[in-house]
Amino acid sequence: MKANGYYNHPRFPLEAGCGLIEEDSIAFTSDSGKTTETPSFPLEIFPKAIRDIIEALEEYENYNVDFTSASFLTVFAAAMGNTWSVRFMTGWVSRPIIYMVLVGSPSCGKTPPLQQAVAPLLKLDGEYDMIYCKEMETYRRWERMSAKQREKHSLPEEMKMPQRKCHVVVDSTVEALIGALRDNPRGVLIYKDEIDSLLSNFNRYNSSDEGYFLSLFSGTPFKYSRKSNNEHIFLANPYCSIIGTTQPGRLGEQFGGKRMMNGFSSRFLKVYPEIDKMPSWNDTAMPDSVLEEWERIIRKVVAATPSTDQEGKATSIELLFSQEAKLRVIQWKDEVNNKAYAETDSDAVRALCGKLETYLVRFCLVIQIMHCICGESGMDKIEPGTAELAIRLTEYFRNMESRIAPEIETGILDNRFTELLGNLRDSFTTAEAVREALQLGISESSVKRFLRNGGRGFVKKKSHGYYRKI
Repeated sequence: MKANGYYNHPRFPLEAGCGLIEEDSIAFTSDSGKTTETPSFPLEIFPKAIRDIIEALEEYENYNVDFTSASFLTVFAAAMGNTWSVRFMTGWVSRPIIYMVLVGSPSCGKTPPLQQAVAPLLKLDGEYDMIYCKEMETYRRWERMSAKQREKHSLPEEMKMPQRKCHVVVDSTVEALIGALRDNPRGVLIYKDEIDSLLSNFNRYNSSDEGYFLSLFSGTPFKYSRKSNNEHIFLANPYCSIIGTTQPGRLGEQFGGKRMMNGFSSRFLKVYPEIDKMPSWNDTAMPDSVLEEWERIIRKVVAATPSTDQEGKATSIELLFSQEAKLRVIQWKDEVNNKAYAETDSDAVRALCGKLETYLVRFCLVIQIMHCICGESGMDKIEPGTAELAIRLTEYFRNMESRIAPEIETGILDNRFTELLGNLRDSFTTAEAVREALQLGISESSVKRFLRNGGRGFVKKKSHGYYRKI
């Protein structure tokens, strides 16, 4: 596979470009210090068959290329699920888990490309549901029979209740998700047109909801107990990707504050293209073959079945890095990502650097399988060209985070306010906060404004003059 671009989109140097710096207005700048254009999605990561689909959707439907590309990338990864994995180091085996958010103003065209991307998986789910309903009908009929009746109709003495197979989950409760993961060991995609309907439910019913999604990102085994029926579920290899949309004005609430500091925000890749007008309409119909080809590709991915172990359990098809590809990834880490980490005091930037390393390895896997499914490469290892393309994609998301940062920085505490909260008790008064703030060089008016605004998500008012940390 060659890494040279099929499209000549503007390229940014492989320098970390994330501008999350406390107390500064955040600007998206190039190495020369000049303001640059919004980054363009590196379409060359896709094989030609998928590029042609994205290009056709732009031509006929006026879909934004960034929204379409990010949606196709995430849905393809979800179709892969647990079928493939990649080993970068002895103890580092990664699967293609992606958390993605499309960001844009109302009516800017976020939803249509996402719907088209997910459509093949939803169609498959519809087919699975028809099979499930027939199986449940048979099971219910068996359940009503006596032992003699079952023997008469040549039915087994024992019958397991059918499990509902699916690729897409829309119910955002953790309990529903865990049930879907148990019944679908290949993995699922949480699809939310408005991501807020997912994020706003966190901690609504259970204080640990957000923690489950932090863990799910890593795909590490965990146990879940359903108190309602005393059921204990163990997920050895949970796979869950997430995709949805949101508006710029909601980013601070959804990804700022504590979610910026605990690494929740950096787990979500964000796509926020420059759009200043509504999508136009086209009187020319797009050929049916365009979306039929996308469905064919997704069905081919889903049809791939991994081998099984001695116990009959499915094991992923594991890819390794070629030596040249691994050296290229290590070079990126040493020369680009480590530099970005060392040059900032921001915990938010450092969290982003860590997650970009995770995503880089996952991108290598997804890109390699994409090109394999479309007949452009092999499946035995991560090739050098794949690593190069994955680096370009990773830097696109780093640069996009710089564009996102001004929208969510209202939820980020600078060092002084972080220290202030650390010095205060869990419950405190305005007078106590002012006294501590003055010692840190924060003016009385600033700390009162900080408290009045809810401490950027870290403070809740109990009563007049009394607050508590959350």
